[in-house]
Amino acid sequence: MKRVLAVLFTALLLMPLIGPEMGLAEDFQPKTYKQEFVFTIVIMPSGDANITLKTVWLEPKDEIEKQIEKILNETQNGNMTVEEAIEKFEEEQLRRYVEGLTQKGVEIVNESLKSYGIEEGNNITLVFNAIAKGFAKYYSYDDHWEVEVDPTRGYGSMNIPDTGLPFAIDMNNTFIIKLPENATLLSYPRPFVKQYNTSRFSVTSEVEGDTVVIRSYMYLEPFLPPEGYQALFGSYTDKTVTYRAPYKGEETYERSVMNEYVTLDIYTNGSVRLHMKDEYVEPKGEVAQRKAEIIAYGVENVTEYILRTYSLALGFQGALVDSGKVRILGLNETDAPLVIDAEYMLRNFTKYENDSYVYSFDPTLGLADQLQGNLQYEVNHTLYLTLNLPEGSEILELPDNVTDELNGNRLTVRVTREGNSVKVVSSVYLRYGAPAEDVKALLLKHENATIRYTIPAEEGSSLTDTQKMAAIVVAVLLIIGAVAIWKRR
Repeated sequence: MKRVLAVLFTALLLMPLIGPEMGLAEDFQPKTYKQEFVFTIVIMPSGDANITLKTVWLEPKDEIEKQIEKILNETQNGNMTVEEAIEKFEEEQLRRYVEGLTQKGVEIVNESLKSYGIEEGNNITLVFNAIAKGFAKYYSYDDHWEVEVDPTRGYGSMNIPDTGLPFAIDMNNTFIIKLPENATLLSYPRPFVKQYNTSRFSVTSEVEGDTVVIRSYMYLEPFLPPEGYQALFGSYTDKTVTYRAPYKGEETYERSVMNEYVTLDIYTNGSVRLHMKDEYVEPKGEVAQRKAEIIAYGVENVTEYILRTYSLALGFQGALVDSGKVRILGLNETDAPLVIDAEYMLRNFTKYENDSYVYSFDPTLGLADQLQGNLQYEVNHTLYLTLNLPEGSEILELPDNVTDELNGNRLTVRVTREGNSVKVVSSVYLRYGAPAEDVKALLLKHENATIRYTIPAEEGSSLTDTQKMAAIVVAVLLIIGAVAIWKRR
């Protein structure tokens, strides 16, 4: 449920006032959307929570008046009373909340919504209440519970157009988290302040008995560019309240299973045939969703995008791309993995130094990069790397075999040589709930591995300066890129 509520409620609560008809006229003057937001979370011993969201829209007054007029317009023909028109509006808002939460996998019961201020005409206040099942997540990994809050209100992870948003946001947010009986507070968001031009984001917090109160304020100026959002929110990661309790919870999670096959056929002229096959196996629900998205967008369009993206990445790292092709497999097979199969003919793919070639890769598949908080999946990712060298080649250096473990998380690297071929199988297993610190402690020291070799010169030819100046191109950079695209969904 990471980021789900924050992003969802940001979208839900903006929509009543910021409609699709909003455009930029010649005399356009940016407006300020001002809001007071209170999110109260009363956690039960089971991890379920009674949640109440109170949102008060204060400005712009003219937009509030238009929205109220639209709500009450139902009374003009005499078919509805004011009370009935407001009740219809409340039903519509409640349905949007429920649909949004359900789509994001949040199970709620006993939901209700009331509105205030419409008859008075000075603001619109929405109060949503429900029981959220499993709102606090239990991690047996280190026996703690975690509640996700986001003082950025989703703006820290929102996709912002290059031109920014054509209005200002002025928000006061309060998160009130009441812990269950006999719970011991472990951590909560700490004070934080960032400024960018006239925009500002700040967080304060306090503990009152068994209750944590977190307050955030944000002012986002009109047309704030993406780099402004990055400056304000990019370094903010403190989004959880954790506690320990004498009772255990039930863990519900999915597995993330992914296989990476990378084969390099290396020729005597230094060129390389690079074959990459990425298999996305689990979680099955997300795999099915990705397949549906690819079909909806157009298989040819997605294939062309992947081909172009990989080619640019290879070129950026110094490789010369002579040709390439990409296939997407498994789209029409329900239980089959989603497979991205790519093949390239390259020059300058490996680094040439001290009269030998060096191929570097990351046996950890980049899984420690940019990891924050606790893992939301049980992870089982495997890299199958094969280097096929031409006859007469000499292998000068191979990576060591590795077996490393930390609190049940494992990295295993096995290197074998079969004639002129080198095979590496690297498997990473990470437990559900493993904190970023443990994952990094296990993996970061194993991120770099090297294979060094020589190849016989082609008869009647010699290596050009261009071939010798190639940069290190790590195949796993593409793997990381694929994983990053996958995670962005």
